[in-house]
Formats: sequence, C-alpha cells, structure tokens
Amino acid sequence: ENPPEVMIELFDYDKFGSNEFLGRTKAVPMVKLDPADARMPVLQWYPISRGQEDGGELLAAFELFLLNQQMGLAGSDLPFLPPKKGDLFLVPNGIRPVMQRTAIEVLCWGVRNMQKFQLSAVTSPSIEFECGGHVKESNVIKSTKKNPNFTENILFFDVMLPREELYMPPMNIRVRDHRQFGRKPTVGIHVLKSLEEFRCDPVQAELAEDDDGVQGGLVNGGRGGEHVIDMPAEERKVEKIKPLINIAKSKLDSAFQRMKPDPVVDEEIDWWSKYYASTGQTHKCKKYIEKGQDKIEVYQTHLEDVDFTNGFSDFCSTFELQRGKDEEDEESSVVGEFKGGFKVYPLPPDPNDEMPSKVFTNLPSSTPEECIVRVYVICGIDFQPNDTSGLADPYIEIILGNKKISDRDNYKPNTIDPVFGQMFELTTMLPVQKDLTIRIKDYDIISSDDVIGETTIDLENRYLSKVRATCGLQKSYCIAGVNQWRDCIKPRQILENYCKQNHVSGPHFYGNNSVKVGKKIHNLADYEPNKPVDPNVGPADERLALHVLHTLPMVKEHVETRPLFNPIQPGIEQGKIQMWVDIFPKSLGPPGPPFNIEARKAKDYVLRIIIWNTVDVVLDEESITGEKMSDIYVKGWVSGIDEKQKTDVHYRSLDGEGNFNWRFIFPFSYVPAEQVMEVRKKEHFWSLDETVQHLQPNIVIQVWDNDKFSMDDFLGTVSLNLNAMPMPAKKASSCKVSMLPDITTGSEVKLVSLFEQKRLRGFWPVYNDDTGTRTLTGKVEMEMELVSVEEAEERPAGQGQEEPNMNPKLDPPKRPETSFLWFTSPWKTMRYIIWRNYKWYFIGFLVLLLILLLVFLFLYSFPGEVSQWIVNG
Repeated sequence: ENPPEVMIELFDYDKFGSNEFLGRTKAVPMVKLDPADARMPVLQWYPISRGQEDGGELLAAFELFLLNQQMGLAGSDLPFLPPKKGDLFLVPNGIRPVMQRTAIEVLCWGVRNMQKFQLSAVTSPSIEFECGGHVKESNVIKSTKKNPNFTENILFFDVMLPREELYMPPMNIRVRDHRQFGRKPTVGIHVLKSLEEFRCDPVQAELAEDDDGVQGGLVNGGRGGEHVIDMPAEERKVEKIKPLINIAKSKLDSAFQRMKPDPVVDEEIDWWSKYYASTGQTHKCKKYIEKGQDKIEVYQTHLEDVDFTNGFSDFCSTFELQRGKDEEDEESSVVGEFKGGFKVYPLPPDPNDEMPSKVFTNLPSSTPEECIVRVYVICGIDFQPNDTSGLADPYIEIILGNKKISDRDNYKPNTIDPVFGQMFELTTMLPVQKDLTIRIKDYDIISSDDVIGETTIDLENRYLSKVRATCGLQKSYCIAGVNQWRDCIKPRQILENYCKQNHVSGPHFYGNNSVKVGKKIHNLADYEPNKPVDPNVGPADERLALHVLHTLPMVKEHVETRPLFNPIQPGIEQGKIQMWVDIFPKSLGPPGPPFNIEARKAKDYVLRIIIWNTVDVVLDEESITGEKMSDIYVKGWVSGIDEKQKTDVHYRSLDGEGNFNWRFIFPFSYVPAEQVMEVRKKEHFWSLDETVQHLQPNIVIQVWDNDKFSMDDFLGTVSLNLNAMPMPAKKASSCKVSMLPDITTGSEVKLVSLFEQKRLRGFWPVYNDDTGTRTLTGKVEMEMELVSVEEAEERPAGQGQEEPNMNPKLDPPKRPETSFLWFTSPWKTMRYIIWRNYKWYFIGFLVLLLILLLVFLFLYSFPGEVSQWIVNG
C-alpha cells in the first residue's frame, strides 16, 4: 500500500545551450513483492505540467520490485531485461499495444486566415502530417491570395497503429511557409490527439452509395451532367409521348403566368405572414393561415447546431492552427485555420491483398468560385443596451472580405428588440473571402458608435456541405407570390445533381406525376392528395421533384437565431439576431428574385366621427330652481395618441338630450396585416428620436357635464376597437349596455371591423362602472367613417363645423330655446328661468302691491277729503 511516487522530468536537449525544462509528471508504479509475479503493467497516459500550464502527456508503465536482502547479490532475482534495438530497449509483448495495419486518408483541402509570421504574409504554405513516425507532405500553394486550396487534395498513410484507441498516437499537423533562400519556417501547428471520430468502414461506405438515395448529399450544388439510362420498354413508350407532354407543359406554364393573385389579399399576405405563421403569432397573419400556405423552419439556435447539419463538417473540418504559447501571454494565439478531413480504417494484414476503395471520392473543384451572397436580417432579440436609458439605437454592419456595408442611416431608435427587415446582397470569391461577419452597432451622435455584438458565418462550410446549405429548400414550387422560387436551379435539376453525386439511379420520370429514385417510386398524388392551395404553383414535375427532395437530408427553408458576442467581452452573450444566408454560385446561373422582407409599413388613415345627438343622458345637476339638468358635451380621442377633441356644450339639457352636429377628425397610422396602430412619439422633450409603439386601434368616446366654477363631471364612456366593434343600434330605444362585449361577464356580441365596413351610423351606449358594474348613463348617436389619406384629400372635411364643412355639410344644431349659459344671457335667464318658474308669484306680488297702493292712497286722502267735505258743508 502507498508505494512511493515516481517523478519524471522532461527536457529539451540543445547542443550549444542549456537544456530547456519542458515539464514534469508523477506516476504510481505497480508493486511486485515476488519477482516471479507474472502480472504485466498497463500503459497509461500521464499528464505533463509546467507550473500552471499543460505540457502534454507521457505514455508509460512503471514496476516496483521488492529486493531480497538475505541473498548476497542484490537484484539477482529480478526478471531479465527486455531485448535492445540499438541503444533502446524494446517494449515487452505483454505491455506493448497490439498493432494492426491501418489506412489514414487525409483530405488536405487548404489553409485559411493565415496571420503574418515575422512581419511577412504567409503566401506559399505546405502542410506536413506526422502520425506514428510516418510523415506525408502536401504540395505547395502558389498564392493564398488567389487560391488558398491545394491542387492535390488526397494524401494516404499505410501505417502500423495500435488497435486500441487509447494508445493511438496523435496526428501532428505542421504548416510551413516556403520563402526566399530556401527558408521553410513553421507558421502554425495543430495536434489532433484522437482520430476516433474519423474512423469508418469503407465497405459500409460503399453500401451507403447503393441505397435508396437518402444518404449523403450534394457538394456545392454542382450542376448535373448528361447520363445514359437503360430504359425498359415501358419507359420507351413514355419517351415517345414526351413531345406531347412538353407541349402540354408549356401551355400549363403559360396558364400559370396568366394567373394573378387577389390584390385585396396581397395587402395582408407577405413574407412576414409566413414568418409569423411559423412562429405561432397567428394574430398577425390570420388571412395567411386561413389560406393554409407554407411555413418555414425557425431554429432557436444557429444552423451549425441543428442536429442533422453536424456543424457542416460532413465534407471537411476546420482545425485551428497555433504557434505555441508565449511565456508573457496567458492565452495561446490562433494564427490560422486548416481545412481538411481524415478517414481511418483497417487494411488487410497481407500487403498483397486487394486494397479497399478510397473514401474521399467525387471531390468538388478546388478552384475559387464566384458567388452571390444574400444576407437576410430579420430582427434582434434582447440586445445589451449601451445607453443610460436602458435602450439602444442599433443598426447593421456587414463585413465580407474587404467589403463592408453599413446601414447606419437606417438605425432603429430606442429599442433593444428591433425589427430590421433588411436584405444585403454581395459578391464574393469562395474560399478567398469566406467569413461573413454580421455586426450590430449602437448609433451615437457625439461619440463613436459602440459595438453591441457580432457573429461570424463560415460560408465555405455551407457551400461545401452535402446537406446543401447554400439555399434552403422551399416547401412548394411557386412561380409568383410570397413563396416564389428563389434558387438559381429548379427542383428537378437539384434532384438530378443529387443522384449523380451520390451514385443513385435516377431520377426516371414517368410523365409529370411519377418518378423513380433509387429503388423507390414517388407519385405526386401521394404528396398532393388535394388541389394545391396556392394559385401560383409551378409545373407538376418540378413540384414532384421538390417533394422527393424533402425526403432527403437537406437544409429546408429556415430562419436561424444566432447569438451575438462582443470581442471586448468574449463568452458573454449580447443578444441574438434572427436571419438566414443564401449562397448562389454564378456558374449555375442567375438566382431568382429575393424575398421582400422589409418591415411592414403603416398605412395612413383618417377616422371621421360625427357626433349627431345624445339621448337619455343622466341629469347630474340641479338648477337654482330645483330642476334636474346637465350641460352636456362629448369628448373623444384615439388611445395612445391622446389628442383629445370635444364638441361644444349643450347647456341646460332637461331631458338628457343633446344636439351637436360636430365632427371629430383623427389621423393615425395602421398596419393592416397585423391589425395594430403604429404610434410614434418622443418619450421626453429632450429626446432626439421618436419611439415606435404598436397598439390596438381603440377610439374612446365620453360624455361629460360642463361646470364653469368647478371640475367637469364625468357621466359615461365607451371604448370601441375599430377591428372588433359592436354593431350600433338603429333606434335609441334598442340601445343597451348588453350591446357591448364584457370580459368580466363573458358576454359575446356580434362584432364588425370598421376597416371592412368603412362607415357605420347608429346609437352606442355609454356607461359608468365606478360601482363595479356597468350602469347605462346615456346613448350617443354618431357616424363613423374610415378613409385613407388619399380619399381624405379628395373628399375634404373640416373639424367641428369649420371649413371645409362638407362630406357631409353640418348645419348648426337645432337646440331648444332653453339651452343657453345663464350668466351670459340675462334676458333669456329672466324669460326661461325666472319668469317661467315664478310668474304667478310676480303677478300676485304686483296685484298685492297695487292693492296696498290703493289702500295707502285711500287712507292718505280720506281724512282730507272728509275734512274738506265737513268744512264745505
């Protein structure tokens, strides 16, 4: 128990200087108390450390023997030493791993992003591969600026390697740059510790090529060549009627071209409808869902992390090259990339036996390919804010090679969840310019723009991948509309290319409705039992080929979600963007029209509301004469805009009736497809940009009682959603609170859209719910008309009763004579208030006063008259 540990130190031998310390490791030996013990130690990997750094691994085994001190000769009972080969001992058979003849195929594709070495660019590199003491060297690239790929791509190792993966030696990859005067400095190295993931069985690989055509895939979407098919007799009969089929096909194509979609539906059906239908936001794409059209795949991660893509390493992998570690730097520097792959499989022990077929076959051309790249950036999610307000002003910057596109002028103000809706088209030469960087920056007026985050896409991996990641397959083949085919080659050509690249027989078309691929026959009726819902679908043979392609492991039409990282804060996510990339090689022809993913633009509308009358409004005040009355006026506004308008006042309404003939005019912006209103306003007076909000188009109508010397009294309100508002009552007697939808009671009523009806007139109830229940407090007769800005200019109308007073012309309301403001009309106050209510009191008072006057005159004149009458006899 607890044997002593063995310490091993490793040095780098130098002839003219002191040996350099490489590291040390420690091991626990196998203890043998009896030298005759037949147990054999097991080789193990021991980690080598150099301080806090990793210095590699040591493969070794250790034994510790107990010496018999009673015998005179120490060590005489130890087992014999193993035989020597030169100055070195041979590893005993019990310890040495079992070796087998192994083949290693090396796909030496090219080098990428090589950084300068000793202030000079790496322009003519070659690569050395070393495994198990065997070295293979590639040819030299003439100029990495013109073509960073190797002209000879395949290297082959025939070596004896351990059968167990634990003892497999590493694959050392060393890149040398060929410079003047014969100098070949090492400019990058990579140590591949394990080749386990590259093991394969060449026999199985050959069987996979003869299956039903569901394995493998296209490489770079190459064009299919001509091929000869041994057609049976039935197929020859079909061949004879091909001219007739072609004529019918051309007529069908012309018929499809003449078909035009419904222009009314087109306003609300666009690419965003397809996106929202795929993300479950059904309230923004109702008509698109009703038509049952195509959806797309929306991945919540970047495309490289989707299961079937395997990081697009099916053709070749990317290995980072380093130059070792500098003692002053804590991190190792990546100085370039090696593009390549390995295939490891056993060989027959007898060298005279037939060699198995090579795995790396049918390689694409290594010459550069000019491509058109379309970058679609849809939206951002949870950006890290850089402003003190907790928001940002993001915009997009695209970098590809030496090309840079900045969309700074179209920054999105005051948001961390922007909707970009931008498409950028660039031309690049793959693989010379392969790294596409999408950078999100924060717009600043005074200081320099800050980088929020960025993401980089390796276009070459997608271009070379067998899952055909250049352009996602759409679900249907359409010649027009939002699902119009955008690839540079049609589905039938893609299927032919797939069969050619993967040695699959076919495709053999039987007419336009049946095709044989491999050993399976596909019928169009099996995929389309009903008539296609999209009126813009293309020919039957193209649709059938597309259905077959969807059964193969290929990238479908999609949107990927890519995380953003800031170089200053690596490893910390700064938000995400949803996007996708299309790559079109120019050798395949021009691509189809791009998708229009511009953000939905709001359409300007004008809402005209004419307040005709009010009926049965509660009488909230009591006059000095004790009468119940209200000074009624109506107020209205659009929720979110909050620019209130109100009518004049109908004074002294004694029966709850008010007459107005007053017009409200509310301009607003509306997004028809999403059925929301777009409101733009500055949050603070010092704000430079307007903040955009999307709200429901609600109109609020309220009835108030006017007071001159106190606050106005609220009488009732009604809020109407212009998308789903109740039908008005034709008569005031049938206008009730039950007409309105109520969430609390769950009552359902018939709702209509003013955007479809355009005009409505009738009575709507207003209510007061201060008590918790809706109480009817009046009825408003009004007319609502919704017009576009163009129609508003053609048919102008003034606010209130101002000019232009037309469409329709509003006459002054005919109000009763009792409607007036008492302290501004004293005569009317005397006539309609005082005289009407107190006239008998006035008449009685005058009669009494007259009688009193007569009595007073009688009493005043009677003594004098009596005296005069007595004196005069």
